[in-house]
Amino acid sequence: MEAKNSKAVTNEMLFEELKIIRSQMEELRSDFENFKNPVGEFTSKWVDTYDVMQMLRVSRRTMDNYIKAGKLTPTRIRKRNYFAIEDVKGLMHVPQLPQISSFRSEAQTLMCRLAKMEEGGKDL
Repeated sequence: MEAKNSKAVTNEMLFEELKIIRSQMEELRSDFENFKNPVGEFTSKWVDTYDVMQMLRVSRRTMDNYIKAGKLTPTRIRKRNYFAIEDVKGLMHVPQLPQISSFRSEAQTLMCRLAKMEEGGKDL
């Protein structure tokens, strides 16, 4: 037996409910955007001494030497030193990638060696 008060759920009703939920989610998203950290940009462009030491893998003494030599210029805020991330990246050691020779250049080198071996009759 069915109840006389029951309503049939239709696709249109579900679609309307989904639209309401979606608008509520958009409102929450905009509210969340307003609560973002206002100093996020500051912290992404500046790092403190401890972070620089970890990035460069150097000691505190080396940091002092970098400052004394002018390689890093600190900005003092509330008794702490901060450094521009661009300056720190400039000091980071980036290893040179090995030169990859092409198959053609290796073949030419081997052909030259082979020609020398045939002329002289000896191994190189």
